[in-house]
Amino acid sequence: MTKQTYPLLGLHCAACASHATKALEDVPGVVSASVNLSSATAFVVYDETVCHPEALRSAVASMGYELRIDEVSPETIEAIRLREERRQLYKAIVATALSLVVMVLMMAHPITLAKAVISALLTLVVLVWAGSGFYARGWKQLKSKAAGMDLLVALSTGTAILYSLTHLMEYLLSGSIHHLHHLYFEAAAMTIAFVLLGKVIEARAQRRTTTALRHLMGSQPKQVIQVLPTGEVTLPIEEVEPGMILRAQPGALFAVDGEVVAGESYANEQLISGEPIPVPKTQGAPIYAGTMNGNGSLTYRATEVGRATVMARIIRLVQEAQSSRAPIQKLVDRIARIFVPIIVFIALITWVLWLILLPHGGLEQGLIAAVTVLIIACPCALGLATPTAIMVGIGRGASEGILIRNAESLEAARHIDTIVLDKTGTITEGRPEVKTIHWLSGSSKADHLRLSRLEQLSAHPLASAIVQALNIPFNPLQVTEFSEVAGKGLQGKIGEKVYRVGSAKFIMDSGITLGEEARKALEEGEAKGATCSLYASEEEVLAVIMISDTIRPSAREAINHLRQRGINIIMLTGDGERAAEAIAQEVGGIQYIAGVLPEGKAEHIRSLQAQGARVAMVGDGINDAAALALADVSIAMGQGSDLAMETAMVTIRTSNLLAIDRLLSLSHRTLRVIHQNLFWACIYNLVAIPIAAGVLYPISGYLMNPMLAGGLMMLSSLSVVTNSVVSWGRRERKS
Repeated sequence: MTKQTYPLLGLHCAACASHATKALEDVPGVVSASVNLSSATAFVVYDETVCHPEALRSAVASMGYELRIDEVSPETIEAIRLREERRQLYKAIVATALSLVVMVLMMAHPITLAKAVISALLTLVVLVWAGSGFYARGWKQLKSKAAGMDLLVALSTGTAILYSLTHLMEYLLSGSIHHLHHLYFEAAAMTIAFVLLGKVIEARAQRRTTTALRHLMGSQPKQVIQVLPTGEVTLPIEEVEPGMILRAQPGALFAVDGEVVAGESYANEQLISGEPIPVPKTQGAPIYAGTMNGNGSLTYRATEVGRATVMARIIRLVQEAQSSRAPIQKLVDRIARIFVPIIVFIALITWVLWLILLPHGGLEQGLIAAVTVLIIACPCALGLATPTAIMVGIGRGASEGILIRNAESLEAARHIDTIVLDKTGTITEGRPEVKTIHWLSGSSKADHLRLSRLEQLSAHPLASAIVQALNIPFNPLQVTEFSEVAGKGLQGKIGEKVYRVGSAKFIMDSGITLGEEARKALEEGEAKGATCSLYASEEEVLAVIMISDTIRPSAREAINHLRQRGINIIMLTGDGERAAEAIAQEVGGIQYIAGVLPEGKAEHIRSLQAQGARVAMVGDGINDAAALALADVSIAMGQGSDLAMETAMVTIRTSNLLAIDRLLSLSHRTLRVIHQNLFWACIYNLVAIPIAAGVLYPISGYLMNPMLAGGLMMLSSLSVVTNSVVSWGRRERKS
């Protein structure tokens, strides 16, 4: 399957996005399609053996929109949008200037033939030149039986101009001044100007919803320094290939993913991990494209370039997530598909009712009311309500190291009531650490050297932890007859004696009896949940080594925050009962299930769901894969491995448990903003359409002007976009 995000030009409202989505979904070979009105993109998943991108382009073109299927970078997509915005701005400025002239001429009394003719010509320029796109797309939509905002604009302005031209012709034929009082050139011209101006303002406001993504896209250098045997040369980033040796100057951005070959420095990786603390970089350390080098000069080997870098994958992931549809948006899409036909029907009914209820003047008044209904009811606000909020929420998460796979994941997180945490790599660092080495009375300083030397010969993670704890860099002791028994321990001859390190059973099986002091120390360590290794000579135990995984610094605080939300916390671990209980108590006395094998974790998730729980599983994305796949929300901790980013619904790159609480806040706030947007969009139409139809006329004599309707339509769309950005930030400050 191929996943691709394409720029999609010509979208104007919810109906546009909905019909474009339907057109893409109907193409053979397309598995799913999602059109984002805010970002003007289409995210399509299709079978490349059945579907060709050209078929996608043709399907959308039949609806009056342009799908860019050529390979384009994120920067190019942004450039396309800016170019389209500038073109719309130019048309809006010219249309507004001409429309103001028309309005002045039409409102200046007395109305004369010269004023009427000039107004007609200027209005035709506005409609034919600046507004031609509305008529072309409206006609295509009508032929495809998929009406959108373009059709509403075309019908309203077309009706106004034709009605006005008809009366102008009747004046020329009859000479009756009465006909010059039924000209609405200014309404048609100003409507086009308002809609175009609204689209420009709306587009600029929408760009604020993609601040985080544009920050990521702009964090890549254009040139690199390649290190050759003959010297250094500067290359465009497009020419970098894996294996090349590159140099990063102090304060420069890393161009590609790689591995440090020489030099020492620090890197600011906040764009990728969300963590502000610089990460030390020495030989062998990984570096990532888009992150910033510190004060040192580093030479590094390129490992991943172009679209394969971590930064490029994150950008792609965020783009796909922002283009996805939340379940609530699917309802909006269904409404949008029938919204425009309903509005056209309401406009016709309005005109008919005016003709019936007002025999004298009903034709003219009814026309004004019908045109106003068509203008004011454009479903822009309805279409922007969900995607703008989703884009802000997902973009903000990305800037904090929380990568949300799609809008559905963001919405699902809001309903979570149970969180299952894998212990190793989630609550703990997944890195063993020596807590205590209890030296018994029979040991000596020389035993420190012997223990260190034995462990230096082992590749076991516990051995590395012991070597690090002893901290003896130079060790001259010679070891002979070294052997290691997997899962039990190791032994070797130093001088004339054999020394052993391993489990209590391994030591006792060699014929050594545990003394009272050793037994007491062993029981103390096991009571704390530590893994205990014994170090012994041929005669006696010399030390009890207590090793345990390091609990993440944020674990206790994060679990406390989640509990305050009323969420049930459960820890799953393969450790024994004592070790599991010790960890559970240390992080706040949470519920735990011990002795669980990786394949058994999924069963516990299934059991909780059977009890009615909405479960989020938090793991490392690898050995917890089955449980993650089964959970209502899957959260992978870690540094964004391919598997995690491709399978988990959410990837927390910081490995900071506080980010889980942050994710839930993100979900709640985003859904709250969506509901606010939808509420105001619906209230706007419920109130505006009856007023536009003339419901206040019998009471107060008020009939809304079509120009005012155009302005209100623009403000309704702008208010939704503004609320998506400003409302989220306001709650952020309060929290």
